[in-house]
Amino acid sequence: MHIHILQENLSKGLTLVSRHTSNKGQLPILANVLISAQTEGVTLLATNLEMGIRVNIGGKTEKPGQITVPAKNLTEFISSLPVETVELRSEGEKLKISCGKSNAVFSTTDAKEFPIIPVPSGGHLEIDSHLIKQVASEVAFASATDESRPVLTGVRFEKQNEYLVITATDGFRLSRKNLLAPSSYQLTTIILPARTIMELAKVGDEEKISMEVVSQNNQVIFTSGKTQIISRILEGNFPDVDKIIPKEFRTQVTVERGELLRAVRAAGIFARDSNNIVKFEIRPAEREKFEIKASGGQTGESESLMDAEIDGDEIQISFNYKYVLDFLNSVGEERIIMKFNESTTPAVFVPEKDSSLVHLIMPVRV
Repeated sequence: MHIHILQENLSKGLTLVSRHTSNKGQLPILANVLISAQTEGVTLLATNLEMGIRVNIGGKTEKPGQITVPAKNLTEFISSLPVETVELRSEGEKLKISCGKSNAVFSTTDAKEFPIIPVPSGGHLEIDSHLIKQVASEVAFASATDESRPVLTGVRFEKQNEYLVITATDGFRLSRKNLLAPSSYQLTTIILPARTIMELAKVGDEEKISMEVVSQNNQVIFTSGKTQIISRILEGNFPDVDKIIPKEFRTQVTVERGELLRAVRAAGIFARDSNNIVKFEIRPAEREKFEIKASGGQTGESESLMDAEIDGDEIQISFNYKYVLDFLNSVGEERIIMKFNESTTPAVFVPEKDSSLVHLIMPVRV
């Protein structure tokens, strides 16, 4: 392999793909980036087996070939080089790099040991990139980070008539978004890792994103410009969340999002010393006041009183303040509607002007 490529293009590509490498001891090759030089240009590939990435970075190929190099060291070295043309030449099990007055030699691993990453076959559908960004910001954050139930680390896309119902839950909260399905979308149900959605939202700078399911590998390929994200499809029984979301409520509270966000942040300072618990007290009889309290033992305590529009009964209910913050940070609406029944039953949070989004948080027993 022998190639020439601009330093800024190589550095940008390596920075992007190195996020998808893995340092799993049993598969050291996953810590490497695969450099593939073809007549049409240079491609970088990386994978952690759950998700892979392929980026075309251009360049001039003098001699085609493939080689893998430890991603971390290579990325750091390339980023230190001057903004000039970089020459990469493989000789046996070594990769020689030259740029200006800088030279280096890296040990390599045979490309045959690198996992096979599928390529698109042409049968795809197109999705608006803004849809992916909405799912990433408003839904995916509610998925689980604990791998004990892998299906909960995913986001479920379910087609219901003309809508896509998109849901994520970690067992303590859930987010659900209803969006009009793209006209070409024919899949019934698919569960994708939340990390895939988050990453796709970062790299999807084109107006349209191509999506292709590789059934034999149980994978999906997303293409945005010169970047491809390859993800596994999660399998398992996703919770029947329809049974969890209440249909009727005894109390409804409408508040300014900014004021609520400030109050929860303030309470969180003290809640950190008491299992992250904050208490919501809704008292419609007292001039429609809504109060958030937190006690931190030795730290102290806080109370924040705010104006609210309250319809229904008085209620006291406690939450993990981090869950409330996550929701408030995920939406941009000026006002939030909160709906309650009992202090032990789930509460629903929705933006006042966006009925397509529903967020549910389980209360904490105190």
